[in-house]
Amino acid sequence: MKKVGFYLFVVLSVLFIIGCSPEKDSTNEDSTKPSNDSVVPAAENGGTLNLVTIDPNGFGERIEPLWLNRGGMHQRLMFRSLFLPDVDLQNLNPDLAASYEGSDDGLTYTITMKDGLKWHDGEDLTAEDVVWSIETVLKATQVNAIYTNAFSSIEGAADWIAGQSDKLAGITAEGNTITVKLDNPVGNFLPVLGQFAIYPKHLLKDENPLEIHNAAFWENPVGNGMYKLEKLEPGNFATFVPAESYEGTKPKIQKIVLTAVAEPTSAAKTGQVDFFNTNVAEFIDSMKAVDNFVAHPIDILFYRYFLVNMEDTEGNVNEKMADKRVREALMYGIDRKSLTEQLYPGLAAVLNTGVPPTFDESYTDAPEYEYNPEKAKELLKEANFDFNETIKLRFYYGDQTSINFMTAVAQYLTELGMKVDVLQFQADPTTELYKVRDYDIALKGLSSFGYEEWYGEYESTNSNMINIFGLDGIFDDGVAKLKETVDAVERKEILQELQKQEVENLYKLPLYTVNSYYYVNEEKLKTAGIYGNPWYNYDMKFEEWEIK
Repeated sequence: MKKVGFYLFVVLSVLFIIGCSPEKDSTNEDSTKPSNDSVVPAAENGGTLNLVTIDPNGFGERIEPLWLNRGGMHQRLMFRSLFLPDVDLQNLNPDLAASYEGSDDGLTYTITMKDGLKWHDGEDLTAEDVVWSIETVLKATQVNAIYTNAFSSIEGAADWIAGQSDKLAGITAEGNTITVKLDNPVGNFLPVLGQFAIYPKHLLKDENPLEIHNAAFWENPVGNGMYKLEKLEPGNFATFVPAESYEGTKPKIQKIVLTAVAEPTSAAKTGQVDFFNTNVAEFIDSMKAVDNFVAHPIDILFYRYFLVNMEDTEGNVNEKMADKRVREALMYGIDRKSLTEQLYPGLAAVLNTGVPPTFDESYTDAPEYEYNPEKAKELLKEANFDFNETIKLRFYYGDQTSINFMTAVAQYLTELGMKVDVLQFQADPTTELYKVRDYDIALKGLSSFGYEEWYGEYESTNSNMINIFGLDGIFDDGVAKLKETVDAVERKEILQELQKQEVENLYKLPLYTVNSYYYVNEEKLKTAGIYGNPWYNYDMKFEEWEIK
């Protein structure tokens, strides 16, 4: 038996060493039961679609904002963008916009909004909402990097963000027409607009942009999409119904019920969910026993990697992690190949740089960091690593496979002679990763819109990462070129150079990419058969979905 097999045996035998409570056993307790005595609305004449959010902590007190993560299906059905991309996330169809024109130099876009658009409360949705949303997201704190990367190139963005201007100079609205002027081309500017959710200015304009994600608005949000929120029962469920204000083709499904479950298989067996997605190996395996659900695998660019905290919140260097040889030792000291094969069979692929070796011809030669504990020990010795120090190893995923992975990693590091303290974060990941930062190594995931997100984390302007890496701007030119370039040959050359810089510095420790699955109860639900990256906005042709 391989050593990893022994490690996993240890993992499963001594999970109590982890400083967090394991998830409840669904065989002993109904993990789909609402957390209070309220009753989830029953299906109405077969016209109800049951969705779930997989969260062992239960249903929250609000609908999650969309500027950090575009959100689940219910959020995409509530809030729209200027464009609605195809499943490839690139080819665009009109949504809130009716049309657009771009200049030959890629520096000016003219976008015409549809007439008669409404918010769910009946107020007009105008070009001013778009301008205000783009201005506000540039000052918000919880934001997906694809938006700041693209919108920071709008003329006057630096002055606007710094508070040296009372408006964002490069974006204006006149009637139904929006004009955007850029300082430099942004290769994916329009696809990014296909992801960016427009918020209602009339309801959020007085909120502090730094705290807009915490606004009371999200307890009863007013959207602009095909469906509106009917009822939110905190801790229990939310229901959504078709919005009268929606000007597009009306949906066939008359109600959507969203509940929270710790794991989806029990919900699938008891008819409490009709459609969901997951990339959790244990759920994918358990769903094989549910006959009425059909699995639809999809290939996506979803990264798992280690963030290495090289500075504290005061800017002091973390001596445990600052020497690159220590970080290299971690890569050689963990048998990533065996771990992924054991824990994510057929689902994950080992990663060496931000370009997966099996995913794109842009991958360049890079160390494969094959498992070599003796080399790892030698590197630690060369780096004068202090083995009396304790390595704080942290993660935020609550599924059992992730817990097993992190416990096995801790065992590998222990075998190198390190003292390891492994714990699950107790607060939300964003706060723990970027504000509290009480860790040496943290497991992180990234559902990437493109390579710009992975490499954008190395930019010296990345407000979240700069305090972790102590970034010195060495990636800035390459990332800027990548963002501007559309030509495939040029992008390949740029990506190869970025990978060389990545290997030379090893700021992030790449682990693996993992695919995802959609599950459909095809005995009850008929979809349009279009399945893409579940963390991004794309046209699923939901108006064609129906309950059989």
